[in-house]
Amino acid sequence: MPVKGGEFGIIGAGAAGLSIGWQLTRQGKAPILFDANLPGGGAMTASAGMLSPAYEAEYEELPLLRAMLASRERYREWAAQLGDIGYVESGTYELALLPEDVPYVQRRMEFEVAQGLRVQWLEGPELRQRLPHLSPRIPGGTYAPDEGHVIPELLRDRLVEAIQKAGGIILSHTPIVAVERVGSVFRLSTPCASYEVEVLFICTGVPLQGLNQPFKVYPIRGQMIAIENLDPDWLPAPVRYFNKLTGYGYAVPKRGYIILGGTTEEKGADPSITVGGVLDILRRAYYVFPDLYERRILRFWAGLRPATASRMPLFYRDPEAPAYYVNGLYRNGILLLPLIGEGAVQWALDGNLPAELQPFVHSDQA
Repeated sequence: MPVKGGEFGIIGAGAAGLSIGWQLTRQGKAPILFDANLPGGGAMTASAGMLSPAYEAEYEELPLLRAMLASRERYREWAAQLGDIGYVESGTYELALLPEDVPYVQRRMEFEVAQGLRVQWLEGPELRQRLPHLSPRIPGGTYAPDEGHVIPELLRDRLVEAIQKAGGIILSHTPIVAVERVGSVFRLSTPCASYEVEVLFICTGVPLQGLNQPFKVYPIRGQMIAIENLDPDWLPAPVRYFNKLTGYGYAVPKRGYIILGGTTEEKGADPSITVGGVLDILRRAYYVFPDLYERRILRFWAGLRPATASRMPLFYRDPEAPAYYVNGLYRNGILLLPLIGEGAVQWALDGNLPAELQPFVHSDQA
């Protein structure tokens, strides 16, 4: 006999699922969330928590840039409502590692300014006044004062607490092994029980649970390193760095540690930490911050970012039933989280997806 699960069910309690769950509780609903592992245990808490639209969107990704900006603007309110999520409006730096990288970083700045973002160019000496531990080899870079970052683990914890306090249910270690449409409800089968819900959100990220989805999602591995940071003034803001040959890296300050990343690897559903990935991360970071040499390494980890072929987020509504898919958040799950939660709930309740998210509706529904 199926257990009555309630009006709303959410498969996947990662960034998208938790955000949607909290927004539903703010509308007086009591959703039930299912996760095959732990809430936020996938790409959400494997990330660095950067809120940096200026440095994420590429030239052809204007719809994504607009969505990221709209979502970032919601974070101040979210921090006030949720409590301590480690939210800091610190700004973000992007550095050219070598003189030949300067034209590329400057061209990105020109693109960003043309889109209305506040970004300024800083020569090496001025950068070192702001970042005293920066290598004298760095020729210059940019600074975007409106960027910030959060601590993903705290964000996860506050969302879980808010959902449960409002009457929502989160079931950990509860994979959904089958979804069946029975009359006007969805029957969700787990290894131990069945649940019935009227409206369903599928936010599984990398689809490791075996559920059929009407689109392809690719796991993109990102490796990370945490090193100790006993001085909170040592790194006042996230720093991203670019080189034509070695690609991107970044250093993000947290409470007592610094996160170094990151890699972008298509290796299938393999979350392994590799010698090459760690070497690449440390090599770039050491070039930028030679003082890191004596810092203790606290831990290594890797996450699988869910990406579509276009690397754009994806929204899909089942044409036959009230099932809503949200996936493909790739590198921007934390940044897009407020907009996606609000937008997906609005879509389900009144049928209207916010304008910033409409470019990401699956092609057969656009």
